[in-house]
Amino acid sequence: MTLLLAAQIIFGIILFVAVFNSAWVFYLATVLTRRRALPDDQPLGKAAILLSLRGADPKLASCLDRLLTQDYPDYDVLVVVDSKSDPAWPIVQATIERHNCDRLRVWPLTNRRRTCGLKNSSLVQLLDEIDESHQVIALADADLESHPTWLRELVAPLSEPHVGVTFGNRWFLPDRLNTGSLVRQVWNGPGLIVMSFFKIPWAGSMAIKKSLVDSGDIRERLATSIVDDGPVRVIAKQQGLKTVFVPSLIMANREACDLRFAYSFIRRQLTWTRTYFSRLWIPLVAYHLFATSASAVAQVVAVFGLIKGDHLSAALGVIGFFISLTTSVLHHLTIDWCARRAVAAQGERAPRVTVGEFLRLPFNLSLAALIGLLASFVATFARRIVWRGVTYEIRGPWNIRLLGENNANWQSAPAPTDSLADGAMEHAANESL
Repeated sequence: MTLLLAAQIIFGIILFVAVFNSAWVFYLATVLTRRRALPDDQPLGKAAILLSLRGADPKLASCLDRLLTQDYPDYDVLVVVDSKSDPAWPIVQATIERHNCDRLRVWPLTNRRRTCGLKNSSLVQLLDEIDESHQVIALADADLESHPTWLRELVAPLSEPHVGVTFGNRWFLPDRLNTGSLVRQVWNGPGLIVMSFFKIPWAGSMAIKKSLVDSGDIRERLATSIVDDGPVRVIAKQQGLKTVFVPSLIMANREACDLRFAYSFIRRQLTWTRTYFSRLWIPLVAYHLFATSASAVAQVVAVFGLIKGDHLSAALGVIGFFISLTTSVLHHLTIDWCARRAVAAQGERAPRVTVGEFLRLPFNLSLAALIGLLASFVATFARRIVWRGVTYEIRGPWNIRLLGENNANWQSAPAPTDSLADGAMEHAANESL
């Protein structure tokens, strides 16, 4: 194969990737900018918001305050904390005293199951606290910044008989714009597209019909899985119920993190995908490798073209790389603008992209692509993972083993440093798929 032919092939591949990715970004932009009116007179059943806590997340007190001030007629906030010695316990107790209400109830985790994630152990315990008056179950994460109508918007689509699960998603708007935080934000863009299109729920903002819990084997599934959102989608599909994405519920996450934590986060999310959405795994990884390699090969072709004096090949390589980089930047800016617009519509703070963020975007995109490839490779073959100081072995979607806990050496907040060596072992950010 001549250099010119290779340059032409790579150039064609880059054009295909640019058009293909543009179509997906256009789809997400259409979804996120579609507004749905929320009828004021819509009947809303009593809800139970379930919250599993391990460690004192930086926004925990604010999260609880927001959950207790929802514009919703009747609901409870039920919490299980890892233990009474956990730093989250006094924060919850202080919140109960501050609000002086019976709506918020808390228990320590009583059964640390060895066959699932500790979060799922907490959720199984919380499901036992649900009574006949509850018609809707909502799940939230400790870093959730819920606006007053969050629960109303989340529950509203469940009034349709064919809908069993609803969910929102997150967008990272870190208060500190360090490299680790921005790499995580950039990587999250394609994930937002995949999750919205394939209806992969995010348990940090998810609602389930109570009837789905009563008629399905959700408790049994949760007791043998490492995450909560994957099993819920499986049960809903088995019962012929739809999982619906609520575009208005793009929730801001403002926590900063270092590169080490960003890698750990990305690897963990990809591990959940490989475990519970295995049909998507090979196509997603193959396309990621295909698209990333095309851009890298274009640079190699450009260099060899210049060395050999083949200016046409060099030009095709340079132009191809420029098209790849430019479209990637435009795609991220489009997703970011739509996400910030959704956050602003909630009445929440959504600052504009700074000049510094924009100038660093090409580097962060490239770094996110490389970290994503590395994390994909590790997630494909590794069977052990550490999450909030707990080591698990993943033998299959419903075959999980808790191997050990290291409660002394994990922290409750990701450190905003850019050094891979300086990051903490495993920071507590309440991520799930």
